Amino acid sequence: MKKLMISAVAAAVLSGGVASAATQQKRAVLHNEVAGANYYSMQKKAARAFIPEAIKAHHAATPKPPKEILQAFGDTVHAVQAIQHKDTKAAQKYLTEADKLFSEMLKKHPELKFVPINEVIMVNDVIITPEGAKKIVDTSRELLKYYRTQAARDLLVPMKDEMDVMTSYLPMALYPVATKKALAAVKKGDVKSAIAILADAFNTIMTVKTVIPIPLLAAQDFVRQAAALDKSKKEEALKFLEAAKAELQKAYYFGYTDTRSKAYKDLYDQINAIEKEIKGKNMVEKMYEHLKSSFKNLIGKIYSDMRDTVAAEEAKVMKNPKMINGAPSAKAKEEELQEKQNFEAKMKISEFGKEVEADLKKAPVNAK
Repeated sequence: MKKLMISAVAAAVLSGGVASAATQQKRAVLHNEVAGANYYSMQKKAARAFIPEAIKAHHAATPKPPKEILQAFGDTVHAVQAIQHKDTKAAQKYLTEADKLFSEMLKKHPELKFVPINEVIMVNDVIITPEGAKKIVDTSRELLKYYRTQAARDLLVPMKDEMDVMTSYLPMALYPVATKKALAAVKKGDVKSAIAILADAFNTIMTVKTVIPIPLLAAQDFVRQAAALDKSKKEEALKFLEAAKAELQKAYYFGYTDTRSKAYKDLYDQINAIEKEIKGKNMVEKMYEHLKSSFKNLIGKIYSDMRDTVAAEEAKVMKNPKMINGAPSAKAKEEELQEKQNFEAKMKISEFGKEVEADLKKAPVNAK
């Protein structure tokens, strides 16, 4: 009998949550400098202070999955391990418990469709000025003109300044059914079929990546620092606001503003308005609060859009398991959408982009 390799997601859940990134990113470094804000990075150096704070805020705002479902999922993994050790009695015990927990939860919460069972956060924190980012993009564009594709690729690969939140979802329309079928197979002594059923069940777990641009988080942090200053410290406040604008400029050159250019432009305009007010009557309290609220809403929108995508795009597939071919489709659909958006972004420069370039020409900002 062939041995079923336990998936990275399953291993992560059994070991406490984030171990799967070690297998996905062999060179990645686990950072746990701040309690409750673990993340992985390709750098040994810790990320800027506002990033762990953003991770903690994300965890606080994220609904926790029912512990019964996590336990049931863990039991199915233990059942596979028991079968591999030829302990069918233990396998039947685990599957019986899993089936019981799944049935109870579906009866209690029939609205459950996709339950998050694991989350891994990968941070790519890049320190670069808007001018530096623009130079890389312009140089890459020039290289592509002469079909020096690999040279352009080498320049563009590091152009990721983002926090990737990878969430794995267990489909309640499929996984409990598979568990019940696997239990029936074990009771009949057909462990080969049970293993095959559970292998298919593992393949229905979908992992969705949500990208949070770090320049957006950095700009938000600079605005908070400016708002916390005494009104008499005008020059310091203006420096923080200029740094916030520089981060939004970076976001544009990194390609993060293409799908939400209007929202980014609104942030940019609000910062300009506050700068103007500081130089005048300096009545900025309500303006700061509105700006901070705009940042919060945009970041929340990024999260909620991804969850809506999972619900909308994946529902059809879950209702018809035959549509699942190999890996689940949610990630593929999202990547396809992102590719389309990236292509459209290359075809035209947004009005916000034009304003950013004009602003850079007028007063280049070196954000630290």
